[in-house]
Amino acid sequence: MIAGEGWPWLIVTAIVGLLIARYVGLLWAAPVAGLCLLLFLLFRDPGRSIPPLPLAVVAPIDGRVIAVGQEVDEALPGAWARISIRTNHFGAYTVRSPIEGAILDVGEAAGPRHAGQVPAGLWVRSEEEDDVVLLFPSSGRGLAPKAFVRYGERVGQGQRFAYLRLAPRADVCLPVTAQVRVRVGERVRAGSTVLADLADK
Repeated sequence: MIAGEGWPWLIVTAIVGLLIARYVGLLWAAPVAGLCLLLFLLFRDPGRSIPPLPLAVVAPIDGRVIAVGQEVDEALPGAWARISIRTNHFGAYTVRSPIEGAILDVGEAAGPRHAGQVPAGLWVRSEEEDDVVLLFPSSGRGLAPKAFVRYGERVGQGQRFAYLRLAPRADVCLPVTAQVRVRVGERVRAGSTVLADLADK
């Protein structure tokens, strides 16, 4: 239920809270208890059933689909299919990779014409050279997700690879040849819900 990298933070915070409660008072320990709860939400890692479908694009976050369409993206060159997901802040605070592939720099996907205008994001390229780009437009209500993998590293489909950090929504940009499976209003679970199928090459 808890990601491995979260245990040291939780243990240290819990020990500090217990010491404050014992030697200072319960009231003074309340803020530490609140911090411990926030850390639990951040590092919570419930098990997810990853569908055994190599061409599937799975949901990167827990939430609800708010838009589906095909368009020329303002931040990325070319035409993309886009699925926008509003974050469920009562879900897991983690981002899972929509496909298996290598992590690349979103700035390179945008190109020099869009330098400085690209929202925070994560780009995954499959072995078949299908690109799936996650963009996290900011509305001033949260920080952009923080990846804990490096450029060039490979991730598996549905694998945890970033902390969500209260980003209000995620835009999943897909090749226009992808077959979208979800509709507006549908709830999705990170790593389990199939958003679309990539075209077989």
